[in-house]
Amino acid sequence: MSFFETLPVDLQNSLRAVGSTQEFETGAAIIRSGSVDNTLYVLLSGSLKVEFSQQVIQLAVGDVVGEMAFLDNRPRTATVRADTNCSVLVLEREPTFRALSAQPLLLNALIEALIDQQHARLAKKVIEDKRTPIEYVDGLATQALGHRAVRHPYLAALSSGELPDVRFALADFAQHYYGYSAHFPRYLTALISRLENPDHRNALLENLTEEAGEYGQEELDELREYGVQPEWIVGIPHPELFKRFRDALGVTNTAFADDHIEVVCWRELFITMLTSGSPAEAVGALGLGTETIVQSIYGHFVDAIKHMETLTSRDSVFFPLHTAVDDHHQATLKAIAAAFADAPAERADLAKGMHKALTLRDSVWNWFYQRALDPEQARSQEQARRIL
Repeated sequence: MSFFETLPVDLQNSLRAVGSTQEFETGAAIIRSGSVDNTLYVLLSGSLKVEFSQQVIQLAVGDVVGEMAFLDNRPRTATVRADTNCSVLVLEREPTFRALSAQPLLLNALIEALIDQQHARLAKKVIEDKRTPIEYVDGLATQALGHRAVRHPYLAALSSGELPDVRFALADFAQHYYGYSAHFPRYLTALISRLENPDHRNALLENLTEEAGEYGQEELDELREYGVQPEWIVGIPHPELFKRFRDALGVTNTAFADDHIEVVCWRELFITMLTSGSPAEAVGALGLGTETIVQSIYGHFVDAIKHMETLTSRDSVFFPLHTAVDDHHQATLKAIAAAFADAPAERADLAKGMHKALTLRDSVWNWFYQRALDPEQARSQEQARRIL
């Protein structure tokens, strides 16, 4: 029995009513890996093939594809092509949810069925993956570095200085990003509390001490080679270093109560991911989906700051501090992730946590980019927000 046939008849009829039928010729790409959309497809006739990690899965009539993005709003992780001329039922996420909102039992039945399908496919994908735990984690890290959250046009524009007002863009970033980054010790503590292995907890506690401004002599010597003077950072928690950057740009508000709703949602969703998901999902989110990409992301801000002659190296030390010697933080979290990568279900959760964290960041970058492209509108919106 196909996936579609397992759904209640009333739900099948509702989906046919809200969806649209599209025809695809042999070889046509229905979904492309890395694309950002959240459409669900049900195969009505013909056949489809799913291509990922040098593997191919054949789909038959009644099978569904695209449930990962439909449920989690994540970028596509596979390419789907028409293996023959085929017909598919196309279900857009928002219209589908709206249409079923008046029938909550049917909506719940759809979501539960798709979650079961998602878990089954992730588990099968991991079982068929013959890589060692370390190879698997390295593969996820490579995926993370290729994600749009790391290669976002916002970051490229900052790096090149091709924005209407680079100083505004940096000050806007400094003002709002603080509401997320200042909570990093809280994120790290949340992850530590989820880990059962004492060696893993102790390793992350070392990272936590660095967040508080404590460094070994070897690290200080290495940082000095990158122009980072010990007196700029020793004994100063990282949130205070970021606040120094804010102060240098003239950003004065520091109360988290003033945080924009975009930042509040990012922070709270991320915390929920770390505390409510499985431990493997939490490691995937903070390790593979966050720490792995820090060097690449902050490097763009190092480049952007070069366009600002008024900022001193001491003012902006937060960024080279994280781009110069953050390798051991990444190595620690990747080693912990590898310890979770023995079991199929945990591999799936590592990947899920990573993709969720990256998708959240990509969404926030979209918001920052829109503001950076139109500073006047952003200023007007900020003034209106403060009046309200």
